Parts: sequence; C-alpha cells; structure tokens
Amino acid sequence: MIFSFIGCMLCLCIMAASVGGVLLSMYIVQVTADDAETLDLDNQKNKQTTIIYDRYGDEYAQLTRGEDRIWRELSAMPDNLKNAVVAIEDKNFWTEPGINLKGTIGAALNAFTGNRIWGTNRGASTLEQQLIKNLTGDNEQDNMRKVREIFRALGLDNKYSKETVLEAYLNTIPLTGIVHGMEAGSLQYFGKHVEDLTLSECAVLASITKNPTKYNPATNPEELIKRRNHVLYEMQSQGYITEAEFEAAKAETITLVESSAATENATRSSSNSWFTDALYTELLSQLQEDLNYTADEAKELIFSGGLRIYSTVDPTVQAGIEKTMYNEDDLIPALWHEEPVCLRDYPADSSSWDEVQYDEATGLPITKDGYAVYGQEAIPIYADEEGTTLKMGTSTDPDYPNDTTVYLCVYEKVRTQAAMATLDYDGSILGIGGGIGEKKYDLGFNRATSPHQTGSTMKPIGAYALALDYKLINYSSQILDAPYYSAEDKKVLKDQYIGVMSPFSEAAQSRSDVWRAWPTNYGGAGGQGNPMLVYDALQQSYNTVAVWVGDMVGVDYLYNFVHDTLECSYVSAENDMDLGPLVLGSQSSGLTVVQLAGAYTMFNTGTFTTPHYYTEITDYQGNMILDNNKYINTTQAISADTAYIMNRMMWNVLHSSKGTAYGKGPDGEMDSVAKTGTTSNYKDYTFAGLTPYYVTAIWWGCDRPTEMDTLGKAGKNASPIQYAWKYLMEDLQADLPVKEFAKGENVVEKRFDTSTGAIVSGGGAVGYYTEDNLPDSSYVVSTEDDPYAALAQAAADAAAGAE
Repeated sequence: MIFSFIGCMLCLCIMAASVGGVLLSMYIVQVTADDAETLDLDNQKNKQTTIIYDRYGDEYAQLTRGEDRIWRELSAMPDNLKNAVVAIEDKNFWTEPGINLKGTIGAALNAFTGNRIWGTNRGASTLEQQLIKNLTGDNEQDNMRKVREIFRALGLDNKYSKETVLEAYLNTIPLTGIVHGMEAGSLQYFGKHVEDLTLSECAVLASITKNPTKYNPATNPEELIKRRNHVLYEMQSQGYITEAEFEAAKAETITLVESSAATENATRSSSNSWFTDALYTELLSQLQEDLNYTADEAKELIFSGGLRIYSTVDPTVQAGIEKTMYNEDDLIPALWHEEPVCLRDYPADSSSWDEVQYDEATGLPITKDGYAVYGQEAIPIYADEEGTTLKMGTSTDPDYPNDTTVYLCVYEKVRTQAAMATLDYDGSILGIGGGIGEKKYDLGFNRATSPHQTGSTMKPIGAYALALDYKLINYSSQILDAPYYSAEDKKVLKDQYIGVMSPFSEAAQSRSDVWRAWPTNYGGAGGQGNPMLVYDALQQSYNTVAVWVGDMVGVDYLYNFVHDTLECSYVSAENDMDLGPLVLGSQSSGLTVVQLAGAYTMFNTGTFTTPHYYTEITDYQGNMILDNNKYINTTQAISADTAYIMNRMMWNVLHSSKGTAYGKGPDGEMDSVAKTGTTSNYKDYTFAGLTPYYVTAIWWGCDRPTEMDTLGKAGKNASPIQYAWKYLMEDLQADLPVKEFAKGENVVEKRFDTSTGAIVSGGGAVGYYTEDNLPDSSYVVSTEDDPYAALAQAAADAAAGAE
C-alpha cells in the first residue's frame, strides 16, 4: 500500500510537472513572441542617434527620439572600459551560459512558491539579463519577470557570441538623461571618444550604470567617486589592473566638460535651432520624394537611424542671427513692437448698424446679445473674448477725405515678426532665424522657410540685372520717370475700388474717376515724366523707372530668369507673369528669405548656386544615403562684369545721401552693398545686404498681413531690419580681414554728367561700364517729349541694339 501510494504520488508529481512544463512553455512562447525583433542585436546598430556636423566638420547637433545613442564597434572600445564593466557587473560573464546558475535557481523557486525559500528575490543579473531588460523594457516587479529573463538570456547566449553581447550592452546601457551607451556618455561627460578615455574615466562610466541618478557626475560627484574607486578595486582584485594603476587612477581628478545645457545660448528653450528645424524638414521631404520612404519611415530613419548629416551651418553665424532675433539687450526696440492697430476698415452696411448698440463707458459698439456681428462679407465688427475690439467713425484713410462712408475699424493687438537668412556665395546656408524672440518649440512655424512678398528687393534680381546683362541699359542710362499706365489707360483701379468692382466690367470701364496711374513712387515722389538716370533710380528705389526697365527685358525673360535660373520656386507662372510681381515684388506668394539671399549671391561674380542646407548624408558606417551635390546647380546667371556694375549701383543705397538705407552699412572699411524693399500699403519690409563674406536677406512684417505704417513711429520705415543687418555684420566680421568685391575684368570706371548720363572728361561722378556699353552722348531724352512715346522709342532702340 505504501509503495502504491508512493507510486501514485510520483505519477501525480510527474503529471503535475508535465502540465506545469507545458503551461510554462506556453507562457514563455507567448511573452517572448516579439523577441525576434526586439532582441535582434544586429538590428540594434541601426537604432542610434543622428549627428549633424557643421561646415567645418565638427558636431553641431543631434537628432534623437528619446535616446542619445552612438554605436561603436567592440574593437574601438578600450580594454579598460570592457574590463571595468565586466568586473563590476558580471565577473563570470566570459564563462557562464548567460545566467548565474545559483542565483537563477533560487529566483526560480522563489517565483514558483511565492516565498523566499532560497537566496533573494532578485537573483544575480548577468550582462545578458541586463541587456534584455534594457532592450525589452520588461522591468515589472513580479515573480515571473526573472523567469522570463532566464529563458531569454539562455536564448541570447545560444544565438550570439559573448563579444556581440558585450558590444550591444556597452552601446545600449542607459546612463543619465537620454544618454545611452558608452560613446554617447564619453562625449557627454568628457568631450572625447571612447578610445581616448583614461582608466579612471572608464571606471566612471562603468560606475554610472548601477544607478544613473545616484551616480550622476554633474549632481552627485562625491557618490560617484566612491563608486569609481570601488570599480577600480574590483578591477585590481580580479587582475585586470596592477596595484600601481589602481592607485594612480584613484588619485585622478574627475574633470567633466562644461555642460551643453549650461552653455546653450539663451535665445531658445527648444532643443533645435531654426537651422536644424529647416534641415530636418528638407531631409524629410527628400527622403520621401527621392528614395520613396513613407513619412513614418523617413522620421524613424532621421531620429533613430544613426545618420551622419554634413550640413552647411556656421555655428558662429547661426548664434549671431539668433542673438539678433532674440534682441535680448533691446538693441533694436522696434523689432519687439506691439500695439493695438486697425487691421482693416470695413464699410458698415445698414443691417449691421441696426444690430449694434454702444457701451456708454467705452463708446465701443456692442450687440444686444454680446456676440460678434457679421456684415455682408462675414467680417466681425464686435470685440470677442480674446480682446479684439472695434471702433467706429468716418473714413480712416486720409488719402480720401471726401469719402463720407461710415466705417468700422477692427482693432487687434499685433506683434511684428521677422525672418533672416545668411548665405555664403557658394550657396551654403550658414544660418537662419525663423522668428523674433525666444524659440520655444521644435518644428514650429519657421518664417525663414515661408514665402513673403519681396517688394523692391525684386528690382535688382530681375529687371536691372537682365537689362544690364543684355546691354539694354548702362550705369547712367536715361529713363523717363513716368507711370507705365496712365489713368486714361483704365488698367489699374484706385485702392478703394479694388474688390468692389472688376476692372474689366462695363461699370468700371464706363467711369473715369475710378482709375489711377501705375506705378507710383514711394511717398508720391517724381512720376512727372522727367528723365532720370538708372543708378539714381535704383538708389532711390523708383518704381516707375524699374517697371520701364523690366518692360525692356520682357515678362517672359524675367519669369524664366527668376523662376528657372535663380530657382525662386514660389513665383507662379499662373499668377505672377506680370511686371508688378516680377519687378516690384507683388507676387502671389513671394520668396523665402533663403531664396532672396540666394538670388543676391550672383552680385559677387555673377554665379548662382542652389541654396542648400547640407552636402551629403551617410549612415553611421559611412555608406552614402543622400548625395545633395547632385541637386546643387551652379550657373553663370549674369556676367562677372554685370555683377560688379550692379554691385556698385547697390553700393549707393548705403553710401549715397539719396540711398534708401543711407548710413545703415556696417562700420569700418569692409565693402558693403544693399537693397531695400517695401510692399503695397507697407505690409512687408524686406532687405538684402551683401559684404564680401556674407549675403543676408531679412523680412519684417506681421504673420497676418498688417499695414505696418499703422504701428506708430516704429512701423513707418524699414530701419529696424537695416540696423539688425548692420549689427550682425559688425559682430561677424569684427576679426575678418577687410575685403572688397572682385571687380569684373572688363569693367571700366568713367566720369559721367549726373544730369544727362553722358561721359565727360572732368567733373561729374564715377560710373561703371564696359567699353561695349557706354552712354550715347549724342542722345538725350527731352522733357518736352511725350513721355510715353519717348519711353517706347527708348525701349525699342535698346531692344534693337541688343539683337
């Protein structure tokens, strides 16, 4: 009976063990279903930090999604680092089968019984087990986690060599913050690659892994020193280092590189600069368009693919732009300007007035129900909870004092904004600023990569450059200062009728009082049909002369040059094929400041190179991913002679008392030229400034188009951005050798009569010409000529001469 009982019990135990084994097997299969991918150590190499290098080959920034990880082969790791980790974390690593048998058996029994019957509940974690925990994130504090770890560790040890396991461990172990792996830690704490670490520094990195918070080098140096010394002791006890090496390393002072967080320029609280944001956006687009990645695949590659991006950023230029845009010292007060302004005045229809009441205390219109009232065009005429307020009165436009229409003026607090880009003449984008003030967010709205109307900064890159290159004009050609269209031509409506009637309607064509001459000049200057010299028209930014010069070139030529040659992609064939957009900068979208600066690069030697953020991108092993050089075009846009003559004409903008930016050039002897721009109703101000080292373009305005001249004194001119450029150049060029722009080899200097433009033997002013394109002293435009006939004849003569 006893034997029979024992036999039954044995059978029951065997059956229970079999069932338990089956259940355990099923459990293990279920919980490790995704391990093939998660624990693929070969694939782990592809999950690491992307590094951006600056134009000098130094590390500039990193792109990472939660982990800063830089993979290094085991052969690159110093023996002291490998030995330090093994000595302190798993001294039997090289001989055990992925688990510590004694500790593991105890942990397993404890897990199955739910009681501590042997050893501790923790067991002894090997490097394999620690690696599994790091990769799977399986850190649950339950009895079965150790069981899962055991089976995974055995599988890992069976599949990979000890060297492969150690390499993966050293590259993925979490340190402090987002820093993972020894290479990232070495760069973060010591500013050097792992192969250059001292014995003491190797022990420091091995110390942090046990408790990254407790042993943080920056916050707990005393605890770290104790831990480092213990690691060194274990290395000496296990025979990895000698007694002398132990004592020397223990005496070494732990010297950390200055924290990047402490030295970060205080212009932004976000991780990335405006440049890094733009580079990311460019790369995301190219990976999808050129390599057929999906958006998610492209993002994963950028943030976790360990890319090496060789960018064009100049850290000094980028920092200078961010400092200027942040305006921390209030050097340019107007850049911060903010006040309530009348965004637009709207005629109040009778139905609107019937529903409006007035607040006796404020005199502002309100409604009976306290909600916004909408007129025929769905325009709000009442303040909302956000603070938008309304004011009513008669016409707010002083240009039309006889207009008795009652208007509602919508007021809102407006903050000006700006964008800036600085390029090298080889098309390298050195730095950009996408907004005024502190940069608070990564990948937010970047105004440097968004198009804005250019205004008069368009004149040199279209009309004047081509006309001069085609020899239709020269430095002192005479052009009549007269509108291209008269009011009698019935082509351009007065401002108050735009949107009210179509210029092609019978109602408009039957009236003579709704039309105006076009174009007019800033402030109503000139426009009377008097002769004006080309250089003078450019320095004073006369619209009339520029449009006539553009007409000589022809709209088709202008568009092809701007869109195709200068790669201004936002200029539209559908909407911008006209003299207004192509000469005066009234485009449907406009240009980005990067494109505008890029176009102006031709005014050095005549060459244009595609503006670009990077040259090439490789993986962490150096294999080419994207070669941007294939997409960077360099072309001789205009001759070197034309470039220099144009350059000298723009010199007058800064250095002639008639220039629109007179006195705004950088102090010192460095050569500098510029062009200013203003759009209709002063909604945008633009500026392009050049020195022999840098080309910079700036936009200033409001995110929602606002008439800048309503912003009080600050918005009545473009001085703020002109000063911004001036101060930036003085800062960047303080230690650079003085240079002048290269003179075209066929350019000659001759004196000319400032009234007629004709060459004179003495007196006059200095002009810049080529021998085959000198002024014709025998022909002078007469003020008695019919201006339109004279201009038409001049254009015809110029065109004939070019054929």
